[in-house]
Amino acid sequence: MNEKSTVEKVSSGLPVNIVANTVGVFGATITPLAAFVPFLVQTLASGRQAQRLEKMFGELTAVIESQSEKLKELTDDQYKLVNEAISAAFYTVDEQKLALLKNAVVTAIDEPDIAALASEALSRAIRDISAEEARFIVKNYGYSKLFIVSEVKLIDDAVAIQRGSNEEMLMSGLIGLGLVYSTAPTFDSVKYE
Repeated sequence: MNEKSTVEKVSSGLPVNIVANTVGVFGATITPLAAFVPFLVQTLASGRQAQRLEKMFGELTAVIESQSEKLKELTDDQYKLVNEAISAAFYTVDEQKLALLKNAVVTAIDEPDIAALASEALSRAIRDISAEEARFIVKNYGYSKLFIVSEVKLIDDAVAIQRGSNEEMLMSGLIGLGLVYSTAPTFDSVKYE
């Protein structure tokens, strides 16, 4: 009768405890609006968000369960990245962004050097980038330059972005995050790298 059931064994594991404690702590502190606007908690959207978070944390627990040794050895920079990604999940309703956040947690745990000395900037990018902005970066990763132009034209080794387009709006967000920067204006365009 003293033998633990499978559920007890899984739920008492370190990864489950970390995620549960994080959810418990952040659930109380990350959603301060819920204390002031109780009707938000009773909405259908709140229920859908709870389901999305439950799914994400369930998947995350399954992935990191085998990495309990790595979790014990987290550096402060890794901890910050993991913490920021989990915190951002509470404000995210986009399922693709939740997938990015989950991947950020796994990568931060797997790759200790990725977080070294850049955790502030990486945390800000992880927290604030949208899934659409991330897709834009992946899509245009191989190009050395991005131009915002009045007229779309072919430019060697560059992406030409039409003024007033959705892509220009994405660029604006990436510039604000510091992920893209202007090197020099030209006569009829602005060049970014």
